Amino acid sequence: MERDTAVADERAGEVAAVDVPLERRFFNLRTAASFAVAFVIMYFALSRIDVDPGDILAHIRQANIGVYVIAFAVYYLSFPVRAWRWQLLLANVGYRRSTHKGLPSLPGLAEIIFLSWFANCIVPAKLGDAYRGYLLKRSADVSFSRTMGTVLAERVSDMLVLFVLMGLTGLRIFGGYLPAAVVYLFSAGLALVLIVIAALVVMKRFGQHVERVLPGRLREVYGRFAEGTLHSFRNLPLLLLLTIIVWAIEAARLWLILWALGLLNVSLLVVIFTSLAASLLTTLPVTPAGLGLVESGIIAILLFLNSIGTVQGVSQSLASSAAILDRTISYWSVVVIGMVVYVITRRK
Repeated sequence: MERDTAVADERAGEVAAVDVPLERRFFNLRTAASFAVAFVIMYFALSRIDVDPGDILAHIRQANIGVYVIAFAVYYLSFPVRAWRWQLLLANVGYRRSTHKGLPSLPGLAEIIFLSWFANCIVPAKLGDAYRGYLLKRSADVSFSRTMGTVLAERVSDMLVLFVLMGLTGLRIFGGYLPAAVVYLFSAGLALVLIVIAALVVMKRFGQHVERVLPGRLREVYGRFAEGTLHSFRNLPLLLLLTIIVWAIEAARLWLILWALGLLNVSLLVVIFTSLAASLLTTLPVTPAGLGLVESGIIAILLFLNSIGTVQGVSQSLASSAAILDRTISYWSVVVIGMVVYVITRRK
């Protein structure tokens, strides 16, 4: 009886750190500083190129609105796919609607994922990932730590597929010669992958030793977290297939944005590489959802590929327009729509 009470107390304490309304985390000095850094990065990036804001606005106004709407729809199609993948990961650790009361359906999981992305867009340090686990914990009788293990497993599959696809497309685009900037980008991606693999190996091979040196309270939390992470990799082929579909949707959105701006001569390999490199920048917990970094990255990659002749017709204003239009979907629409969904959810 005492052990059950202790475990219940620990599970209640698991979510204490994130059991704070998002608006309180948004209106604080740390978040303000991260947004300031983001706008400084964007200002620096735009100041490095000779571009007239009027030209950017003209390109955006002339964009094909129908294709832009399709890009918008394609992007939001990724949330049901991500929810399906998370549902698979939760089932792998034993969380199914048939056995756990209150576990959300596929649309409910998609809503939670969307709200976690909204959190990532307004607060730094990837707090949205913890917010996702918190929301599921509030909806169903599940362990927050084990749920966060499924989120980590999802991030691991994302990083592995992203690095492989980015590496294959990068080698095909650049051939035997890799520019220094691309080498640095690949090195950063490889470092993340190696760190993730090393962490999984330690968790798998030395998990029991780690648990022994932890205090009693943390031992329970770590044990559930490790279990949630390692058991999530069951049914690996379907997990990888869904992950590839997610990244294909990301590339499709950018391809449609370029199409809307009339850049039909940009190859699919370039689009995939650019979208994946931009996504890699969102993993840096410097600014909310990579704000400033992603826009700068898209502009830099497109202009560099244009300078070496890999793509043609991508001017500085067109590259800037593509980055801004793409982020109106992948960032600013999430902020606006997410605010509405968040308010409705808070009232419920």
